Amino acid sequence: MKKNKSIQYIVSYDKVILICYLSLCLIGILMMLDITSMQSMSMFYHHLVYLIFSIAVLGIIFYFLDLEKLRPLNILWIILSIALLILVLIYGSTVKGGKRSIRFGPLSIQPSFLARLALIFFYAGFLAKKQAIINTTNFPELLKELAPLLVYTAIIFVLIFMEKHLSTLIVGSATLLGMLYYAGLRKRFVLAIIIVGLIAGIFIINKGDEFRSARIETYKVYSLFNPHRPEPGNSPDEYQVRESLTALTSGQIIGTGVARGRAKHNFLPEARTDYVYSIIGEEFGFIGAIIVLGLHALLFFRILKIASEQDNLYYKYLCVGIALNIFLNVLLNTGVAMSLLPPTGNTLPFISYGGTALLIDSMSIGVVLNISAKRRQL
Repeated sequence: MKKNKSIQYIVSYDKVILICYLSLCLIGILMMLDITSMQSMSMFYHHLVYLIFSIAVLGIIFYFLDLEKLRPLNILWIILSIALLILVLIYGSTVKGGKRSIRFGPLSIQPSFLARLALIFFYAGFLAKKQAIINTTNFPELLKELAPLLVYTAIIFVLIFMEKHLSTLIVGSATLLGMLYYAGLRKRFVLAIIIVGLIAGIFIINKGDEFRSARIETYKVYSLFNPHRPEPGNSPDEYQVRESLTALTSGQIIGTGVARGRAKHNFLPEARTDYVYSIIGEEFGFIGAIIVLGLHALLFFRILKIASEQDNLYYKYLCVGIALNIFLNVLLNTGVAMSLLPPTGNTLPFISYGGTALLIDSMSIGVVLNISAKRRQL
């Protein structure tokens, strides 16, 4: 007679992470209702459907998946991501000069978000396996050991670059570098990677598409760091800077209120995606903006706390990668809204309109909750 397999059930998990996630999603759905009511309610319903689906996927990952058993599939996830990125370049729709999404029936997905998470899983598994040599091996030997990481990262980043999705490259590069540093990569190697990355970034901006260099020039002139910045003009980038700063500053401490919000009435382009934080600042003021940023910060540090408690290196690096991936997006989005950073075209996690980003970020939270869970066998 075969013995029945023991059944495990969850006795505890990090409730703070779940509360932060649900709070941000609630803020997001309310903001979408607020903004899309001035544009098209179909967008609100689309976001609501994606949110419900994302929460369901989070629950499945949290309760049912065995992450350690699925670890050998990380390489298949990488290959799938590469295949989807190639499909986007061939069959994807062109929006604002870039090919970033592809449709499968009624669904539209952006594979670059999936690829970024796939790299985090792949790096976590690889670094856990190679931990012993990360901070002891000389540079030539380290390059040899890390060759699979470098090859797959290069392929994915080149494909994303061809899609003209620079913000994903920035966040992805910083996240993976942060994982390497956390794993013990020596500081001089980290510094060398940063220098190479900066040189490559400067070359891309100066020699690449004109719109990128134009954004940098606009940022130099109208950045909040420039005490002598003139009044923004009427070019698209300057107009966005002006309207974003107008929205944020008009909110003052407690905000104008939903009824008196101006920017969402088509004054601020991309209000439901890139500049949703500006709408929050306008209608709910400094208090609302700091609450949103505070929830994201609490989520970030709580995930890092989960990472520090893990004996399993694979889980530890997964948590670090996920924490960085989400929070760097937050810093980039809010920095652009406040004109602290040049426009990049990325969304605010859990709040901005966008199905793929919401789904991938929700999957990430499901993974963290799974790792934080304490289980007992019946």
